[in-house]
Amino acid sequence: MSSNQVNTTQATTCYTLKELYDVVRSRPFNQPFAVHYQDGRTDTGLNSEEDLKASLRRNGNAYLKEPVDVVVERG
Repeated sequence: MSSNQVNTTQATTCYTLKELYDVVRSRPFNQPFAVHYQDGRTDTGLNSEEDLKASLRRNGNAYLKEPVDVVVERG
């Protein structure tokens, strides 16, 4: 994870869908977040659970076979 890519705070590694949704649901209201995949891909500027689901599907990880890092982006 490169701080040049995203102005970030601390990443949370999620191994289960429950952990992932708990992190997304507990972030500050309307605060965008990023998802970092194990292969180095990153989706930034996500704003909702629907964005998260679409990102997971796009990256072939819809059922969280591989852990991901979630970072709440600073404004």
